[in-house]
Amino acid sequence: MPRKLPFARLRQEIVRGTIEPVYVLDGPESWFHDEGIRVLEAAAEVSAMNRQALRGAETGLHEVVDLASTYPMGPGRRLLVVRDAGKLDGEGIEALKAYLERPNPRTLLIFSDDVFDHRRTIFKALEAGAVVVRCEPVQGEAALGAWIRERLRERGYGLPPELAEAIALGLQGAGLQRTAAELDKLMSAVGPPRPIEAADLAILADVPRVADAFEVAALALRGERGAAIRGARALLEAGEQPPAILGAISWYIRTALKVRAATDRRAAPRDLPVMYALNPGNMERFRADVRTLTVGRLREAVRLCARTDREIKGEGAKDRANAFERLVHGLARAAAGRRP
Repeated sequence: MPRKLPFARLRQEIVRGTIEPVYVLDGPESWFHDEGIRVLEAAAEVSAMNRQALRGAETGLHEVVDLASTYPMGPGRRLLVVRDAGKLDGEGIEALKAYLERPNPRTLLIFSDDVFDHRRTIFKALEAGAVVVRCEPVQGEAALGAWIRERLRERGYGLPPELAEAIALGLQGAGLQRTAAELDKLMSAVGPPRPIEAADLAILADVPRVADAFEVAALALRGERGAAIRGARALLEAGEQPPAILGAISWYIRTALKVRAATDRRAAPRDLPVMYALNPGNMERFRADVRTLTVGRLREAVRLCARTDREIKGEGAKDRANAFERLVHGLARAAAGRRP
């Protein structure tokens, strides 16, 4: 039974029907602790009368072992959760070790602590006799974006990758508790499950105005420079972060490039997700925008976005508004087949 696994693996094992008698939720991401307890309790079919929660500072190992050894009332399992388990006193460690060797099969025992001291004897005993689930923060926009998409998918909502990236960019560092709360707010506002659209993100705090940034890209590619520049400046004046604006513009242009390539090759709809990472619905959305653009011109537009990314991150852009203005002019020239 002793194993270490990331939180995602815990979900996979529960889906396969594997539930061990003793778990340790260890790591700083508190949302994973709460979610781990929730999904384990649901999978074990624990009734309210068979659920008990303790605090490490308010109990001892002897009491924990005695309660865990008690059988539940009726069918199902008994759930015993020990929060702040790192504050448990070491007295009774031998009783814990003995229990871990032969745990009660009708009890689901969970120890949870986001600052567990791994040097303590109690943690080493649990590590040797239980399943340790690592509750680490989700690092990086790509990983957080994937987590956001999966969270919404579980509830029946679709979310394109670019919108997941926009949410991740806005909420990076906020923690999963805050991010999950924002997603719940989004789903509540949207109503019954359906694909999430860029305009829906307007209700989320700290999330960039993706729809407006997409419009800036579309205007620039059509050569409407004045409107595109006004749109970019309006986003900056509204307090949107330059990396978020550029990220949305870049995604729009990269997707336009994929649509142009798929159109030129007459790719079948079933091949779009695998060959081009494209949602078939995006083909119709972008087809009009790329009608007069070639793959070469769109590749040049992608290159210009990469150059602007370097500029706004401190490699030459003293005025970020001017950096976006240069980008708009460059995109318009590239789309027209002229040298940027």
